[in-house]
Amino acid sequence: MPDQVENVPEPKEIRSLTVEQELHTCPDCGYDLGFHTSFERTGTGKISPVRSTREVYRVILICPECGARFDIGWRVPLAESESRIVKAPAGTCVPHGNPADCLPPRTHHDHYPPE
Repeated sequence: MPDQVENVPEPKEIRSLTVEQELHTCPDCGYDLGFHTSFERTGTGKISPVRSTREVYRVILICPECGARFDIGWRVPLAESESRIVKAPAGTCVPHGNPADCLPPRTHHDHYPPE
């Protein structure tokens, strides 16, 4: 086991990477058995006038062979023990209960389209 610890590569700087058809091979070293993943909270250290009610994380792919790290654009919220998100039933409009009630009133042109 100590030999494995010595062979662990140092993590490298996170770079953006575009996925075309498939991504299982490291573009840096050619390792082709996939990636490990890690999560990094987005917006850390940034001052924002808008406060989010849930934290979003970047999913970072890590090559287990060379330590290269890639951001391919995945963003995920991580569930908490008690979710702060309230989901409305499908097809309802809050606060009216009917999505049509949220639409603006029909105009003359809705009944009689211009010729």
